[in-house]
Amino acid sequence: MAASKNKVTRVLISIIFIAISVGAVIGAIQGLLELDLIGVISSYALMILMFVTGIVGMFDSKIKVCRVLGVIICILSALNFILALAGGRFDTMSLVQALLAWIYFDCT
Repeated sequence: MAASKNKVTRVLISIIFIAISVGAVIGAIQGLLELDLIGVISSYALMILMFVTGIVGMFDSKIKVCRVLGVIICILSALNFILALAGGRFDTMSLVQALLAWIYFDCT
């Protein structure tokens, strides 16, 4: 029973990751068409990673891959949140991304 709940949770979080990051993937494709590779990497790296994690999580892939991607997203999102706090603003989206990545890691 718990295994099926974990699978459903992983798939739902994967869908959320894809929904959050699809706009960034489109922006990254436009940046690549303009040959702005450095801009794409610096601006869209975390979102592209979230998109890839969402795709990987939709299929029955290796648990280790899902966990590693979840940890990387959690760390990068938490760093974005901390940097935003240091800059004097509360970045809710970075906090939500970090928490979703933590849940994603925990359910795989």
